[in-house]
Amino acid sequence: MSVAASDTAVPELGVVFPAHAPVEQLPAFAAAVEAAGLEQLWLVEDCFLSGGLTMAATALALTERLRVGVGLLPASIRNPALAAMEIATLARLHPGRLEIAFGHGVREWMGQIGALPERRLAALEEVVLAVRRLLAGETVTTAGTDVRLEAVALETPPASAPPILVGTTGPKGVRIAARSADGLLLPEGCGPAFVRWARSEMGDERPEARRRCVVYAWLRIDDDPSSAYEELRPAVEGWLGSGLYPEPLHRAGVRLPPESEHDFQTLARELAVAGDPASCAAAIRGLAEAGADSVVLAPVGPDPAGQVERLAGEVLLSSPVGGAR
Repeated sequence: MSVAASDTAVPELGVVFPAHAPVEQLPAFAAAVEAAGLEQLWLVEDCFLSGGLTMAATALALTERLRVGVGLLPASIRNPALAAMEIATLARLHPGRLEIAFGHGVREWMGQIGALPERRLAALEEVVLAVRRLLAGETVTTAGTDVRLEAVALETPPASAPPILVGTTGPKGVRIAARSADGLLLPEGCGPAFVRWARSEMGDERPEARRRCVVYAWLRIDDDPSSAYEELRPAVEGWLGSGLYPEPLHRAGVRLPPESEHDFQTLARELAVAGDPASCAAAIRGLAEAGADSVVLAPVGPDPAGQVERLAGEVLLSSPVGGAR
């Protein structure tokens, strides 16, 4: 059984269903993740791909033990009362198996659909607070900048509310996660140095109540580390060029942009779980020691299901890091 990273640096382990994979592959992928003995399956809701809550309902219904997370739900496109209804329904049908992360959404996408609030972080915090209060069984009246509810309560809230996280990488967002949510979800590209920084930022807000920290990390297992790094190249270069992650870039602790192949491989080792099975196990432990309670691996390159099999059959069994049963 896995324990929290703060105790023995053994994280819970999960896998991300690839965002651009055909959603028709989700049932088989979820079954494979559960059969591999992993604890969590996380689902990505990006515009304009597949609905996160619909995918979660499907994955939960088709598995028995797997815990399912959704990250991220853009806060500005969901009325918090309706979001709480949907989340509560899933939590009641599948107790203890659901986790939800809200984010402020990619600015371009939110503008594209007419859902870009003037103060994105304020809107995110208002939604998270309202959803958590509703899931806890409270009657909520609030008149915020973006959330306005009058005496709203769920008819039957879940017996145990699922964790509600904030997905972000900026200092203000991390502090919102600390004071208003159950924890923090960090995207791919956040290595151990960044995880330690985020943990420190969260501790400043609520030192008496440790919040969860879930960390996505790119995964590529290959007996030839150079081949693994090459498969990572499109993801890492996209991360470098996106302009969406200034704080992880700033805190990566390596030379940026990479000026040589050596620099690139150093960056890949810092940011990803990649290489031979022993190197991958060490990278998972490094994220846990930095403060990750859950490490959620995002396979890159061909055959993501095959990467899950190698994760369970080689990385975890040859050098246990937790999360497999």
